[in-house]
Amino acid sequence: MKKSNLMLQLTLITTLLGISLLIINLIFLSLFSLSIVSIFIIPTGFFVYQYMKYKENREIEERFPDFLRDVAQNIRTGMTIPQAITATKDTYYGALSTHIRKIVVQIDWGIPLDKILTDFANTTTKPLRRTVSTIIDTYRGGGDIASIFDSTGKSSVEINRINKERSSIVYNQMLTGYVIFFVFIGVLIMMQIYLIPSLKTFSSSEIGNTSTFSELGSFYADTFRMLIILQGLFSGLVIGKLSEGSIISGLKHSIILVIVGSLALLIFI
Repeated sequence: MKKSNLMLQLTLITTLLGISLLIINLIFLSLFSLSIVSIFIIPTGFFVYQYMKYKENREIEERFPDFLRDVAQNIRTGMTIPQAITATKDTYYGALSTHIRKIVVQIDWGIPLDKILTDFANTTTKPLRRTVSTIIDTYRGGGDIASIFDSTGKSSVEINRINKERSSIVYNQMLTGYVIFFVFIGVLIMMQIYLIPSLKTFSSSEIGNTSTFSELGSFYADTFRMLIILQGLFSGLVIGKLSEGSIISGLKHSIILVIVGSLALLIFI
């Protein structure tokens, strides 16, 4: 299945599901929380696809140095560059294997190698595009291509190592984001459990009109639900940006926080 078709299908499914839930809720249930959930479901398919693409690109970045090292070794045995690349087609490189098999097929068709590599680079991330661009320039200039494959592979390994170190360094910041969210939930729950009932008690004793404050309590409960969902969503995205350098990577954190927040709402509010 082509990636564009997958994105279209996921987006269509979640959009139809979200709109259907929203219409059913507006006609039959009129639940504020369900309306919010329905609205958030609509773009879920697109974001899920983007996250899948992000994970695939990360795996390609991690396995690309292995591919470069194997190609360099094949070149040193006397193979030409196309032969060296073709010899790796049966080696498993995770998500990169699909791209390598496509490159091998294009080589068999007689497509110029620099065009093949350029097309491959255009489907990858910026760090890989820079690496492939260096390889293409060396290939066109007739330099020591085996050494370039080795050096670019080592550079890619170093970049991956730095990214992992950055993730470890900002781990405490990620934990801080979770703690802040849980504190936020706790504050809202305490307000709903203790503050709102106190206002109701005060109104019944001083004013004698409990209906207004009953409606006010329901309003605050709905507002707190919306705030927790919004806070969980955007806190997760920020955590992903801090820890992995990508907002899309924060989707998993957003899902965790929204689920935890929703469970807290069901239990306490």
